[in-house]
Amino acid sequence: MNDEERRTRAYRIWESEGRPAGQDRAHWNRAGDVTVDPAAATSEYVRYYSGVAPAGSLIVKFYHSGNEIRGYVRKVADEDQDDTIFPGEEMEPEAAFKLAESHNGNSNHPVFIELVEGVEWDPTWGRLAY
Repeated sequence: MNDEERRTRAYRIWESEGRPAGQDRAHWNRAGDVTVDPAAATSEYVRYYSGVAPAGSLIVKFYHSGNEIRGYVRKVADEDQDDTIFPGEEMEPEAAFKLAESHNGNSNHPVFIELVEGVEWDPTWGRLAY
């Protein structure tokens, strides 16, 4: 593979991850690996804002707990009911994503992400649409 092909692959990887800053070298290195599919589907999530998630949607809420980022998953209920929290305790981000994906099943709703307390999106988690 020549440099132009590698540059194109690195650009596609960068785009597939939501255009994160500061990942140039990592994308360049991954682009050189012909076993990496630059168009491979990464997990896609939608930024949560109050009122945008319809009943039945799942929201992963991330916050700071000491020096760590923790989260929990809740399912949005109809207006006359309380939301459901799974499993009712905080967990690491990777566990929260897995739990949300397992509960989302074949739903046509995206998984929504709520970032509070200054938590910033980590592009290694997937792509976050606003």
